[in-house]
Amino acid sequence: MKEKGSAKLALRIAVRYIFTVRSFHFITVVSTISIIGIVVGVAAIICVTSIFNGFREFAEQQLIGFDPHIRITANEGAWLSNTDSLLNKINKIHEVQAVSSGLQGRIIALKNKSMNVITLNAVKQDEINTVSGISKMIIIGKFDIPENDGIKGIVIGSGLADRLKALTGDTISLVSPKMIEYSVRSFTEPVQVKARVTGIFQTNSKEYDEYFAFTSYKAGVELFVPPPGSSLTIDIRLKSLFDLEKVKTKLREIISKDASIHTWYDLHKELYNIMQFERYVSFIILSLIIIIAAFNVLASLSMTVVEKRADIGALKAMGATSKFIQKIYLMEGLIIGIISTSIGTILGLGLCFAQLKYGLFRLDTSKFIIDSIPISIHASDVVLVCLLSLILSVSAAIYPAKRASSTIITEALREE
Repeated sequence: MKEKGSAKLALRIAVRYIFTVRSFHFITVVSTISIIGIVVGVAAIICVTSIFNGFREFAEQQLIGFDPHIRITANEGAWLSNTDSLLNKINKIHEVQAVSSGLQGRIIALKNKSMNVITLNAVKQDEINTVSGISKMIIIGKFDIPENDGIKGIVIGSGLADRLKALTGDTISLVSPKMIEYSVRSFTEPVQVKARVTGIFQTNSKEYDEYFAFTSYKAGVELFVPPPGSSLTIDIRLKSLFDLEKVKTKLREIISKDASIHTWYDLHKELYNIMQFERYVSFIILSLIIIIAAFNVLASLSMTVVEKRADIGALKAMGATSKFIQKIYLMEGLIIGIISTSIGTILGLGLCFAQLKYGLFRLDTSKFIIDSIPISIHASDVVLVCLLSLILSVSAAIYPAKRASSTIITEALREE
C-alpha cells in the first residue's frame, strides 16, 4: 500500500514539474520542443513505413499476378525429364492449387529490319491461366496462342511491341539457337517460325514488358526441340502464399538434384531486398528525430534537477528516499513519452487513413499506374515505433533521475 501511495505521490509531483502554470521559462520551451520532436518523429515513421509497405505490397501483387508462386527449372544444360510423372506427384501435394509445364528459352524475334533477343515462354493455353495472371494484363487484343491457318499465335510485352514496331495482327519471325546451329552445320538459311501477334500485355516491369513473349506449347516444341516427355519449367500456384517454404521442402523430396526450385521471392530477390533495405534505412533515419528529441528530454530534465534542488532537498528532509526521487524523474520521462507518442501515433494514423479514404497525395496517371500514393498500415510497425519512443523517453530520464537522487540535503537547503 505504501508503495502504491508513493507511486501516486511521485506521479503528482512529476506532473506538477512538467505542467507548471506559474512560470514559462527556458526549461518549459525545451520540454515543449522535445515533445513536438517526438510527435513529429513518431508520425513521420508511421507515415513513411506505411507508404513503403503500400508500394511493396503493390509491387508484390503485380509480380505475383504475373509469375507463378513456385517455378521449377532444369539446371543449365539439362531438361526436366518424365514431366508427366512429376506433374502427377506435385498435384498430390495438398497445398498446390494448380501446376503446368512449359518451355522457356532465348530466341531471336525478327520483323522487317528489327531483330531482338527475347525470352519465349511456350505454354498450354488451358493451363497458363491457372498458374499465372498474364491473361489479365492484356492491354491490346487477347491471349490467344494456338495455331491458326498454319501460323502460330504469340503474345508480346508492350516494350517489345514498341521495339519491333508490332501491333496485333502483325506477323513476326522466330529463330531459335537450335535452328541457327543446324543452319551453320548445313550451310543453309535458318528456318523461321512465323507467328502472328494476337495480344500485347503490360506488367509495368521493364524486364517482362521488353523481353517476354508467350506462344503455344506446340510452337515451343518446334523451336526448342525437347526430348520426348521433357520440359524446361514447371510452374506451380499455391492455395496460400504462406505455404511457400513448406511446399518447397516437399518438392525437394520429389524433384531430383538436377532441378532448381525458385519461389516468387527467389525470382525477384534483388528487387525485394532493395525495397526492404530502403524501408529499414528510412526507419533508422527517421528514428534519429526521436533520438534527438530524447536528448532534449534529457537536457530539460537535467535543468529541472538544478532548478528544483531546494525542492528535492526539502523532500529528502521530510523522509523521501533516493528511490522515490528517482521515481519522480522516471515518471516525468514516461509522461512525456506517453503524451508525445500518443499524439504522434494519432497524427500519423490520421494522415494514413485520410490518404486511404480521400487520396490526399495523388499521382499523375499518365506517368504512373496508380492514382495516389498507396498506404498499408501494419500494426507491428505502429507498436514498434511506440515502444521505441517510450523506451527512449524513459531512458532519457535515467541520468537526471540518478543525479537528482544523489542530491545532498544540507547542500540543497544551504543554497536555498
